Amino acid sequence: MHNRTLLMIVYSVLMICSLVLFFAGINMRPAEGEPLLLGLGALAVIFCSATFPIAYALTPSDKTQKASSDQAYAETLQQVVGLLRSINDRMMISDTAKRIAFRERDQETLRQVIRTEINRGNMEIALSLADEMSRTPGYEHEGQEIQRQIVAARADKMDRKVLEAVSIFEQMLSRHEWDDALTEARQLQQTFPDSPRVKDLASRVREAREQHKKDLERQFLEAARRDDVETAMDLLKQLDHYMTEKEAAPLLEVARGVIGKKRQNLGVQFKLAVADHEWIDALHVGEQIMADFPNTKMADEVLSMMDLLKERAAGQQQAARNYGGI
Repeated sequence: MHNRTLLMIVYSVLMICSLVLFFAGINMRPAEGEPLLLGLGALAVIFCSATFPIAYALTPSDKTQKASSDQAYAETLQQVVGLLRSINDRMMISDTAKRIAFRERDQETLRQVIRTEINRGNMEIALSLADEMSRTPGYEHEGQEIQRQIVAARADKMDRKVLEAVSIFEQMLSRHEWDDALTEARQLQQTFPDSPRVKDLASRVREAREQHKKDLERQFLEAARRDDVETAMDLLKQLDHYMTEKEAAPLLEVARGVIGKKRQNLGVQFKLAVADHEWIDALHVGEQIMADFPNTKMADEVLSMMDLLKERAAGQQQAARNYGGI
């Protein structure tokens, strides 16, 4: 076998191996080492293509076989050109064709990413990815189904937030914090404008306040009827924060009766405490008279005795401490 013939065989084998390596790099996914194999294959092809003519020219041959060797050389070059054209055709494959070739693997990766984003609570990102899947041929139904699931999960998450906020609002109503509840209702309507749960919260505050006022009025009348002066007075003080002068007019007569009895009871308690020299009790009752009925003659009388009451109450307290220390 002549030297040049042997050279062509060796370079043909090298070229075929280089092309196999190059094609393997093209067909592999990026995560599987495409840049390395593709680079090695390309370098090998370039090396073979560049060095073969030089090696061929430097290899001695018989003149009688020059014509046949040149013909073999031309055929080899033609084969190399054909292989290079094939490489060019493979490299011209579009991104869309590659996506089709690896579509199932891409979609599985996309599913995993969507699940991860859902678990993280990134519903908008997951919804965008599901929309991308729904626009992929063959995966329209799956993408749309995932979109429906995400929308439902997002709505459920939002509903839980609304329920938690409404629970705080309900607690405000139960504590009769009307102004705070009304402010909270307006904030919830701004935060969750599409939720039917917060639509009528402001009107609920007004209705609850009105109902509470009616309950206080009913309880006051019942306490007055039972002659439960203390309870009636406490309810009357609460009603004062709810009723206008016009609204309170029907209760005025009953209220006067309750107030009169309360004043009378306090007067009796004060006189008994003074008569029994219970100065501490007398001081407490006197302070209550001055607080509840400041513009009355009885309050003036208590005020005139206040210094004496304080002095004697202090002495009584000191005596009690001394007695307890014996």
